[in-house]
Amino acid sequence: MKNIKSIFLAFSALILAGCDPDLLDVENKNNPDFQKVYAKGEDVENVASNLFNTYYHGEHNPSGVKPMLAVASDNVTCSHGNFGMWHASSEPRDLAWDNSPSYSNQSQTKYTYDRMYGAIATANNVIKAIESGVQIGKNGEGNNRTMAVARFIQGIAYGNLALVYDRAHVVDEKTTVEGVFETAIPYNEVAAKAIEYLDQAISLSNNTFSIPTSWFASQTAISNTEFKKIASTVAARIMSNVPRNKTELAAVNWAKVKAYADAGITADWNVVFDGGTLWYDQGTQYLTTAGWGKVDMYVVHMMDPKQPQIWENRADFPHPPASTDPVDQRLFTDFQYTASNGFRADRGYFNFSNYRHSRYDHLFVNHSGPKAHIMKTENDMMRAEARVYLGELQEAADIINASTRITRGKMSPVAVNKDDILQAIHHERHVECTVSSGGLQFFTMRKLDLLQKGTFLHFPIPARTLETFRVEPPFYTFGTVAKADGKGTSNGGWK
Repeated sequence: MKNIKSIFLAFSALILAGCDPDLLDVENKNNPDFQKVYAKGEDVENVASNLFNTYYHGEHNPSGVKPMLAVASDNVTCSHGNFGMWHASSEPRDLAWDNSPSYSNQSQTKYTYDRMYGAIATANNVIKAIESGVQIGKNGEGNNRTMAVARFIQGIAYGNLALVYDRAHVVDEKTTVEGVFETAIPYNEVAAKAIEYLDQAISLSNNTFSIPTSWFASQTAISNTEFKKIASTVAARIMSNVPRNKTELAAVNWAKVKAYADAGITADWNVVFDGGTLWYDQGTQYLTTAGWGKVDMYVVHMMDPKQPQIWENRADFPHPPASTDPVDQRLFTDFQYTASNGFRADRGYFNFSNYRHSRYDHLFVNHSGPKAHIMKTENDMMRAEARVYLGELQEAADIINASTRITRGKMSPVAVNKDDILQAIHHERHVECTVSSGGLQFFTMRKLDLLQKGTFLHFPIPARTLETFRVEPPFYTFGTVAKADGKGTSNGGWK
C-alpha cells in the first residue's frame, strides 16, 4: 500500500485574505510568496499540471470519505474500524458522525475537505497569475489551456464539496470571505457556483489546445473537444446528485442536466495508474481487496434475486451458496464468490456477504493500468435519468437498452415504464459503476430516500476546521434515527 504525499494543503491560505488578521495567525512556511511562485509562465504551467492530482486523491484516497460513503450506501460492506467504515455502516444507524477533534477517525472528513481546498487555492492563484499578465508559452499560447484546467478544478472541487458536505466557503481569484463559520454557504449554493466555473471551463474549451497526458494521467493527450466533454459530464454529475431527498430531486433542472450529459463523455474517462507513485486509487483497493470490503447483499440481490437481500443479524443464518443463474451475468465476470467471512461477528452479522468485487484485481498487482474515474455508463445513466424526469421515457429506455445493462450484464431490455427505467438506472450505478466515482452510490441512494434511516445525508465542516474558525464545541453533526429529518439525516430507507 502506498501513501500519497501531502500536496497543496492550503485551506488557510484560501481564506486568509478575507480573515480577521489574528484568526489564522500560524505562519505557513510551505506557502512561498505569490510573486516568486507565479512570476514565470513555465512555473504557473507546472503548478497547474498538478491540480487534478490533488483533487483526485481527495476523492479516491482511503484517508478521505470514499470508504465511508461506500458502506453507508450499502454498496460495499465492511465491519473493520479503519477509515470510519464500521462507524458509517453500523445498524441501526444510531451512531451520529463524531465531529469532534479527538475522534480517531476525524481526519477522514478533513482529508477530503483539505484536498478540495488545496486544489481550489492553487487554481485561484493560477488564474490570478494569468489575469495579472503572465504569459504561458510563446505569446501566451498556453494561457487558454491552463485557464480552462484551473476553472475546471474550481468547478469539480467545489462540486465535490457540495456533494459531500452540508456547506462550504466559496472564494476564487477575485472573491474572498471573512474566515468565520458563518460565511459558509449551503451545499446547493456551492453547487451553483461550481457550475458557473465549469461553464467557464467549457467556454474556454472552444479554443484549440491539447492537455499533456501527465496532467490528468490520461492514456493520450486530451484535446480541447474531449476536455469539453469531461467538463460537461462533471456538471451533469453535480446537478443530478446534489439533491438530499426526493423533494429536491424533483426540483432539479433536468433540461439542463440533459444538455450537459448529452454533451458529455462518449468513452470512459480513465486515469492510468503509474505503479503507485502519483496515480492510484487506494480507496478502491481497500473496498475490494480480499479481507477488506465485500459487496453488500443489497447489490448481490440485485444481480440475483434468489440471493438474500440482507444477511440476517444472527449466528445461525446460513451462508448462501454461489449463484448459478443470475439475471445479471456480471456476477460471474466482475464479482467473486466467497465461502466464508472474515468480519467480526460482534460488530454485526449484517456486515456479512458471500461476494466480493474482483473486476479491478489486476490493477492492484502493480498499481498499473487504466481505471475509470467516471465511466461512460455513469454519463449514459444521467442522460437516461434526465429524460425520465422530462417524460421522455422511450428515449430513456433506448439509452439503457444500448448500455452495459445489455452489453455486459446480458439482462432483459427495460420496458418503457418510469419505475422500471429508474430501477434500471439504479442497478447500473450499483453494479457497473461500483467503486468508480467516489460517492456515486451514496448520492443515488440519498436522492431516492433509500439511505437507511438515521444515516447522515452529508458531513459537517470538519471539527479541526471549526476550531480554526474559533467555533465553540460541541460541534454540529448529522446522524441517528432520533434526528432523522430528511434534511441532514435520512428519514427514509430501503429496509
